[in-house]
Amino acid sequence: MTSIDRLIPFIEAMSMAGMRSTKAYQEVAAGRLAVVRNGRRTFVRASELRRYIDSLPEVRAKALVNA
Repeated sequence: MTSIDRLIPFIEAMSMAGMRSTKAYQEVAAGRLAVVRNGRRTFVRASELRRYIDSLPEVRAKALVNA
């Protein structure tokens, strides 16, 4: 039996990733975050959201202090 990936509503996925809507739409347009449509609703697969978050660069403490 295959596992079915959970679909997360786009707005909820944005919140989970700590993104504002403009940044989220930019990531989709750039092909860095894949979405799926079901009728008029837009979703992000749970595995895709995990992949996207894992692909973000780690920030060291020194970089945060200089920001």
